[in-house]
Amino acid sequence: MAAYPQLSHNAAFRRLWWGQTAGFLGFQVATLVTSTTAISVLQASNAEIGVVNAAQLAAFLFLGLPAGAWVDRWRKKPTMVVANVARTLALAWIPVAWLVGVLDVLQLIIVSALVGVSSVFFDVASQSLIPRLVAVDQISAANGRLEASFQVTRIAGPGIAGWLMGLVSIPLSFLAASLTYALSAITIARIPVEEPPSERPTDGGLFSQIREGIAFVRSERLLGPLFLSIAWASLTTQGVFVLTPVIALRILGVSPSALGTLLAIGALGGIAGAFLHSRVVTRLGVGRTIVWCYTIGSAAAIGLAIAPYAGDYALAVFIVANVVMAFFGTLYNITQMSLRQSLCPRPLLGRVNATFRFAVWGAMPVGALLAGWAADYLGIVPTTVLFIALSLTAGIAMALTPAAKLRTVPLPHPVKASEGH
Repeated sequence: MAAYPQLSHNAAFRRLWWGQTAGFLGFQVATLVTSTTAISVLQASNAEIGVVNAAQLAAFLFLGLPAGAWVDRWRKKPTMVVANVARTLALAWIPVAWLVGVLDVLQLIIVSALVGVSSVFFDVASQSLIPRLVAVDQISAANGRLEASFQVTRIAGPGIAGWLMGLVSIPLSFLAASLTYALSAITIARIPVEEPPSERPTDGGLFSQIREGIAFVRSERLLGPLFLSIAWASLTTQGVFVLTPVIALRILGVSPSALGTLLAIGALGGIAGAFLHSRVVTRLGVGRTIVWCYTIGSAAAIGLAIAPYAGDYALAVFIVANVVMAFFGTLYNITQMSLRQSLCPRPLLGRVNATFRFAVWGAMPVGALLAGWAADYLGIVPTTVLFIALSLTAGIAMALTPAAKLRTVPLPHPVKASEGH
């Protein structure tokens, strides 16, 4: 077994960490600017906002499973670099289209879809690369650092996006996201990692390898029962997330730059969650951390629906809801992702990660579309309440799985890829 340095001295992981951080920043800027462009510049309907949001996530639904099999055949680092270059070029088109006066909702949807396709391959490759850079007992800590960076960018990203939208224009702010993806590509290209050709799967065709990933998840006694509840959680919470900026901009009447500040403040909860993760898991155990943190975070979203009726306290309620959601959501995300990575044998990492991301991220565009459509018919606040209630049922489902009783993360299964049939 290869010897790995401690994370603080691991140059390969450090470059992945910084490259990911740059990409996280680009994601946060692009996400807020895309929503704001649709809402405030193009005056999109609630249903169109749902489609724009769904477009970036739809690739996980349609490409999530084959991407895992392909990534298991490819070297991870070049895959991540190419994906970042593609995201750089796609986002750079928006300000060009706006400057020449041809930007419309359809182009925003197309660019979002292209970014989503690139993100599928980047994310699957990234999750499969981490266990090659760190020891098994360092995976949770590595994910914690990456999640901490993600939460830091949840503060910096909206703040930077809001500042840029006030300084230049909303569409021109896409250039910042484009540049951060370029920086991420350069940093990740410099990761010192050996990816020998012998690790390329040779045990069947594409669909055979896809079936292996699905079969492993279905047969794994901890991951299998958790799989569907996590997918349902993803669908329902995305319905809440897609309506969050709509509530702020159209009901609370905040400006685009102020929205960036509000979301940045809310993200402080995610920072706290990332840094307290190890202590919380040690105290509660893996299973209870997953169930309790998801459920509490979902329930806290009710503050988003209360804010429009809170009068002078509307913004305070909106911020508190986002802080609590970010804190418990971060604890949940780190724990369930670390459990998945730790249980999976290396030859199946790409396929198993892709299977979960197919369910988790593939459910998101469905939630976004349903929330946008429902908001046009039921209203924004009633739809938000509906999706919060639905999200709580996922917490109940998680509590009924064997993983809910898990105290610590087990060692990975000593199986070969061919045994996934």
